[in-house]
Formats: sequence, structure tokens, C-alpha cells
Amino acid sequence: MFTRDCGGRVHFRDEPTGALDSANARNLMETFQMMNRSLGSTILMVTHDALMGSYADRVLFLKDGKIWSEIHRGDRGRQEMYREIWSVSAALGGETDVS
Repeated sequence: MFTRDCGGRVHFRDEPTGALDSANARNLMETFQMMNRSLGSTILMVTHDALMGSYADRVLFLKDGKIWSEIHRGDRGRQEMYREIWSVSAALGGETDVS
């Protein structure tokens, strides 16, 4: 999720890179970052792709219809954000009761 005080300019996107090749997916994510930082837009994006999530300033993880965890970018670079997303995703998917 890319967030700013956007004055009502919110863009909802569901798996926007799902049908794109890697170059076009990267271009789209860079466009979203530009829209967020330069235009003040908020982009609320659903994705299962940690690489695409690594572009965001904030990532929410949902489980059973509720927010389970949250990551804020802060001063992290994309690689560090990517690793953190994978770490939280691994914990999210881990079940101790498999009966």
C-alpha cells in the first residue's frame, strides 16, 4: 500500500501485475511509486507477490479476514522490504495444528 494524505485520490488495484511480464510489472510499480510520491495518490493494491509488495511503503497481511500483521518501509530499501515480506509471509502460513 502506498499512502499519502491524498485528498480523495485513492486507486484500488487487484493483482495489477499478474498478467504482465517482469519488465512491464516493474514499470507499472515504478509508475505507482511516482503517482504516490509526486502526485500524492494512494494506491491500495492486492498482491501475493513479495517482489511487487516490496515497492510499497506499507504492507498489510490478512488472515481469516483480519489484519494479521503490518510492515512499514521506513528507511528500508526494496531488498530489505522484500526479505521482511517473505519472513512475515512464512510466519503467516505456518500452522501448528494440521489435523
